[in-house]
Amino acid sequence: GVDSVYDIMEMEDDKRNAVLQMDARQMRDVATFVNSYPTLDVNYELAKGDYTAGAAIPIRVSLSRDADEDTEGDDEIVVAPFYPLKKLANWWIVVGEPKSRQLLAIKRVTVHKNLAVKLEFSLPQGTHALKLYVICDSYIGADHDIDLDPIDVAEGEDSGSEEDSDDAMEE
Repeated sequence: GVDSVYDIMEMEDDKRNAVLQMDARQMRDVATFVNSYPTLDVNYELAKGDYTAGAAIPIRVSLSRDADEDTEGDDEIVVAPFYPLKKLANWWIVVGEPKSRQLLAIKRVTVHKNLAVKLEFSLPQGTHALKLYVICDSYIGADHDIDLDPIDVAEGEDSGSEEDSDDAMEE
């Protein structure tokens, strides 16, 4: 019944020892890894209002993680014993539209404790089902995949019919 690091985190010590069947040194390595595994809370706020084709749509993403006060600064360092350097866990914040396979906005960040990021993207006319991805570059399974509410985008000012633009060219 263990499918992720979170399952190991939630186990009682005696059950964890019975399942993993490791010696004391190996269990210390497991504890070090599990204690450093990033748990990130993700919230977002999409600007309210009427959206028009081609206009900027802002989204504010808030990230927060539980950081131990006594290990401040060290908790972002990845447990990677075979990596030759110290590595900070970075996160990629991505807004995309899975149906069209389009990437709309992307930003790389490092989260120390709390971080708020603003991204902007634009969409063509229509209804769009978007996702917010928060992807860790260092730990498998720490990612977030959030469905955003559908966005209805109206026709923009510059997106008139072809007849309108032909008439304007003749004048």
